[in-house]
Amino acid sequence: MILLRSLRDTNKKVTLLNLFQTVVQTNKLHLNSVLPNKDDFVNINLQGNSLKYPSVWLRDNCQCEQCFHQSAKSRILNLCKFNVNVSIKSVVQDETSVQVTWDDDHVSRYALNWLKFRSFMPEDQLKYTKTLYRPVKTPWHGKDFHKVCAKHDYERILYSEAALYKWLQDLSTYGVALIQNTPNCDTALDGIVEKIGFTKRTHYGVKFIVENVANTSNVAYLSSNLQMHVDLPYYEYCPGVNMLHCLVQTLSEGGENLLSDGHHTASYMKNNYPDQYKLLTDIEVEWSDVGVEHGNEFFKLYRSSVICLDRHGYVKRINFSVPQRGSHFPGPIETVKPWYEAHSLFYELNQKFAAQFKTEAGDILVFDNIRLLHGRSAYEDKSDNVRKLIGAYVDWDEIYSRLRCLKAKLNPLEGI
Repeated sequence: MILLRSLRDTNKKVTLLNLFQTVVQTNKLHLNSVLPNKDDFVNINLQGNSLKYPSVWLRDNCQCEQCFHQSAKSRILNLCKFNVNVSIKSVVQDETSVQVTWDDDHVSRYALNWLKFRSFMPEDQLKYTKTLYRPVKTPWHGKDFHKVCAKHDYERILYSEAALYKWLQDLSTYGVALIQNTPNCDTALDGIVEKIGFTKRTHYGVKFIVENVANTSNVAYLSSNLQMHVDLPYYEYCPGVNMLHCLVQTLSEGGENLLSDGHHTASYMKNNYPDQYKLLTDIEVEWSDVGVEHGNEFFKLYRSSVICLDRHGYVKRINFSVPQRGSHFPGPIETVKPWYEAHSLFYELNQKFAAQFKTEAGDILVFDNIRLLHGRSAYEDKSDNVRKLIGAYVDWDEIYSRLRCLKAKLNPLEGI
């Protein structure tokens, strides 16, 4: 009986051992099928650090004349002949560069500082993002407005690249900047725009005039109170930056600007009202504009949430405009009232966090149109004092591009 039990236990152990070996072998085969082979990465010593680069990435970014057009700064290798499973014959490193010979005898050479600038180390990638890709945005409360809204001189921006860079850097970081001492003419704004690139044309024109018009196609062209909003949320490619040149400011009470940082408000809601925040990030509503301007009929529709997030969960765009939110609600009926409650809360908080100030003739108020909500208090024109502003839009693509060009020139980055 004891012997029989012993045999059973032995058989059971053998069975379990066989099963364990099978599982290990199966997992080993599976792991081998996904782990990279020895040629999938190249280790390069840079300033005492060992940095790893994928072989396929190195081959794709060969800088020789057959693979890369130097003046166009563009890759020209033939993708039809590109081998994703490329292998390496040899790697030779000297003091300034690395030479890789591939399995097809093609030779690539890479400068060490070029490789360092494109390091795959997380800390290096973060540095690249902050220094070249886009400046880090700093949210602010209205009480700190006069600390974050830097003042810049019109003539200095036109004739000093350092001043131009400083203005664009401040605008990118805080979403707002003020240009002062602007000439009192309708074309003064053109000079500033030309230092960046060019305007974004909309159905309101290349530029637009903001003054009281009785029979208008836009409520911004009235002298009554203008609720805080972003301009043109019904554009899929919404104008990134709004520039408002004050030619004549009202002498009456009112006409004051309101500005609120939507990023600050969104962050506050996320921390204190997470359910309402989620509604404003998840539910798409319809934005619209219908009318005629300069003889051109338009019927614009675009669907998007109030708070738009990128894949990392950071706010990338704010949509908000009571007049330009369409009456069609494309979401589920049971979400309508909770959404309205969250929407109202968002606006109340922006009013609470807003800065209030009044520009003067000669000021150009420049602000991020997909980040900041702006509005204006009611005012009254007089026969000898008619409030008038000239406005224009510029896309962030153009501003970031000019910033990078200036950085490369004024503060050269090694390996760029």
